[in-house]
Amino acid sequence: MDTNPFQSQFNKLLANKYALRNRSISERIRILSKLEKGILANRQVFRDALFSDFRKPFTETDITELYVVLKEIRHAKARLRNWSRSQHTDTPLALSGTSAKIIYEGKGVCLIISPWNYPVNLSLAPLVSAIAAGNAVLIKPSELTPHTSAALKIFIAQMFPDNEVTLVEGGKEVSENLLELPFDHIFFTGSHAIGSKVMQAAARNLTSVALELGGKSPVYVHHDANIDDAAAKINAAKLVNAGQTCVAPDYLIAHTDIADDLTKVLKKFSKTFYNPENTGANSYSSIVSNQHYQRLLDISGYEETNLMNRESRIFPPLVVTDVNHDSPLLHEEVFGPVLPVLKVQNEEEALKIIHQHGAPLNIYIFTRSKKIKDFFQKMTTSGSVCYNECAVQFLNPGLPFGGIHQSGIGRSHGKAGFLAFSNERVIFHQRVGLTTAKLLYPPYNNFKKKIVDLLLKYF
Repeated sequence: MDTNPFQSQFNKLLANKYALRNRSISERIRILSKLEKGILANRQVFRDALFSDFRKPFTETDITELYVVLKEIRHAKARLRNWSRSQHTDTPLALSGTSAKIIYEGKGVCLIISPWNYPVNLSLAPLVSAIAAGNAVLIKPSELTPHTSAALKIFIAQMFPDNEVTLVEGGKEVSENLLELPFDHIFFTGSHAIGSKVMQAAARNLTSVALELGGKSPVYVHHDANIDDAAAKINAAKLVNAGQTCVAPDYLIAHTDIADDLTKVLKKFSKTFYNPENTGANSYSSIVSNQHYQRLLDISGYEETNLMNRESRIFPPLVVTDVNHDSPLLHEEVFGPVLPVLKVQNEEEALKIIHQHGAPLNIYIFTRSKKIKDFFQKMTTSGSVCYNECAVQFLNPGLPFGGIHQSGIGRSHGKAGFLAFSNERVIFHQRVGLTTAKLLYPPYNNFKKKIVDLLLKYF
């Protein structure tokens, strides 16, 4: 008798594993096209669900949730035949008579655990890669966005048979039950703390994982930067989704020569995102839950003001310039519309601050100087480093996305996503009869020792 409540759903996917792995590229492209049409047909459904969960503006949903997935689908459809093509390898002279190639097969039954901050995007974009690679998929969306999870459940049931793709709702216990099952691959997006638990659970079944964990992505603005340009881009990346974005700038390091002017412009531009007296109030998401709202108050050290609304969980932008180095704002991922600002005398001071927080998902540098750009590129480690821009790299499906060390393991998007859900399998052929390998079989007489000497010297 099965004790895991999701065993039967897992078994359906498992029984279909090899059929999906061997599905033709044309059929995979057809399914991706169906998914594309389904997303467009359900545009308003997803808009309404996200607004119900945390007042996400419709246009923001279109850009950050739907467009990203549609672009991912179109990118994959145009390139899937090339990605899937087997790769023939050179044959060393010592292995004369053999031939080999690498083929790309779906890993099998894959689990996608998606977060609440971009629940459509981060459920369906990995699904695109999984389908492209030829996998069966089970999706577990976040319980913190129940309307969107419910909409996704209906959508997935409309798009796919339950032995190809299925979705289950629920909280922590559901995730724990799912992680007991022997999936062939797990794709998780979320916090570092939960990612560690996912990796531990995966280790019990020796399951491969991709972990997208975020972290404290810094911004450094050098004294030669264009202040207006930098402030506009930092604000846009920080305040979209009310700052609840893994690629958002987490904290700002500003050269002391321009720090005060930059702060003034940042505060001015933030009003274009949220001003209760104009339409900006309709261009700004709320915080996802009361717990997250209270957490932002606690770590920022601010009291509620009349611009805040606990009932609707509206948390207006805050630029914090008097931040203490012991503040939680500098030791936890902020994940909200609060931007701590630190002043430094030079880039070496900025580097020391960045190194205190481990390897981030992204590093954002605003400067005109090639020397400064090279300095940070050579002296830091991160998933990406972006010059004179923030967060926009995420929108390019041709770029592999992911972190390193504390900020994640593995890559997603485009070809990188296809490879993440693929097993690179070696197909090796040897001729029958005399082979060069047989010349090295024991016993190791003088003749064979001479052959080995030649191999070591020349081959």
